[in-house]
Amino acid sequence: MVSIGIDQSGLSAPGRRVGIGRYPAGYTLIELIVVVALLGIMIAFTVPRLHNTLFLDDTDTVSRWIIGKVQALREAAIQDERQYILHIDMDTHRIWDTNESMSEENRQEAALEAYTLPGNVRIVEVEFPVSGKYSSGRADIRFYKTGHTDKVMIHLDDGARKLSFLIEPFLAKTKLFEKYASFED
Repeated sequence: MVSIGIDQSGLSAPGRRVGIGRYPAGYTLIELIVVVALLGIMIAFTVPRLHNTLFLDDTDTVSRWIIGKVQALREAAIQDERQYILHIDMDTHRIWDTNESMSEENRQEAALEAYTLPGNVRIVEVEFPVSGKYSSGRADIRFYKTGHTDKVMIHLDDGARKLSFLIEPFLAKTKLFEKYASFED
């Protein structure tokens, strides 16, 4: 006769009920509630982040790219101790950067690998306080090795929204306006 390890009370050694075939009968209600609560907390933190990452429209994507690129060029100019230039071509809707130590061949390659604006997002103007507004051709924004930059406004339009980015010479953050803003305002 084979013993299956169950005492007279029907409990196995760790205090669990044993079902048919010596396997535990299941989880307690409290264990299930804890697991469901933990899953709910994880989902509550994950879904908003996933939503922001996957469902950004083209204008938000371009906005984040411009703000990130301005910050990266400002930091690179200080770290590498060389001048960087952000080139904005409003006719081809492309943006790229170069630095003063690049050869002509490397500059041309950088222009060929430029970031192309997606969808219907367009840079309609680049505005400098002294030299005025550029609505066609190419505008160059300089990032100096001393940490400052040209003061400039970049104006975006996607047909439904107009955005303006203010790049200040001595401030690290780029200001975003949810409207068309100008130095004349």
